[in-house]
Amino acid sequence: MAIIFVFIDGIGLAAARSDNPFAITPMPFVAGLIGGPLLIDAVGRHRQALLQAIDACFSVPGLPQSGTGQTALFAGIDAVGMVQRHQSHFPPTALQQTLRERSVLRRALVHGSSTFANAFDGGFWDAIATRKIRKSASVIAAEGAGVRFREIADLESGDALSWDITNDVMHARHPERVRSIDAYDAGVNLARLAQGHVVTLYETFLTDLVGHGRSTIDAGTVVTRIDRLIGGIVATMRPQDSLVISSDHGNFECQSDPSHTRNPVPLLVVGPACDTLHEVQDISHIADALERVMRPE
Repeated sequence: MAIIFVFIDGIGLAAARSDNPFAITPMPFVAGLIGGPLLIDAVGRHRQALLQAIDACFSVPGLPQSGTGQTALFAGIDAVGMVQRHQSHFPPTALQQTLRERSVLRRALVHGSSTFANAFDGGFWDAIATRKIRKSASVIAAEGAGVRFREIADLESGDALSWDITNDVMHARHPERVRSIDAYDAGVNLARLAQGHVVTLYETFLTDLVGHGRSTIDAGTVVTRIDRLIGGIVATMRPQDSLVISSDHGNFECQSDPSHTRNPVPLLVVGPACDTLHEVQDISHIADALERVMRPE
């Protein structure tokens, strides 16, 4: 049994509108799972998958943000209620130790091993060391679980993924070592990697960058990458494996406004975990539900 936990930063569920890239870009692999694109009207239990619309706002005024949202998602706590605000970018300092101790990666160690599929190069760790950037919720969670951080060599061998799915950014930085790949092949690599662990976490924040207008990649290309990533994962998963996809807040689904939205976020599940995760109502419930999936019968 393996849980493939894919965190897609900044995607909400909304209706079909001209400014919603999920509505205007074909998603053949997702459509094969839920009967159509990733829209609010597809919510429900399908033959091969479950799509839930879950809350990321926690009844707190203001727009949901990454710092508290990702902490809630990975640690299974009401991070927004605990600090009484939505905090952007990075986890609240007061909750970082809780994130280390309670993350879904840490919880998986009771049942076997966990891993973080993203690859990092030396430039990332140099930026951390010189405080040009701060550690994200996913990095803090991985540190707390003691997992090995994957490197360029892992990306070369297909044992890791780049945050942009297709390796284009890493190829530009390391053209002699890293080649760009199709998003479908990235999904195949992720599903194969996950077979050696109870929980495998993969994070892409390309959607959030595009939603905020911080990338030159067009939104349709991003939707296609996500769809093909899912296609590769589902085609390679074993019957006992589960794919779980969710987010921390809405943004990308409303291209006419670069700010976050209060739309619910998707919980897309494929595999046996559908029977457990149908009870999830907000992003803080996912980690506990995944822990129930991990427990042997």
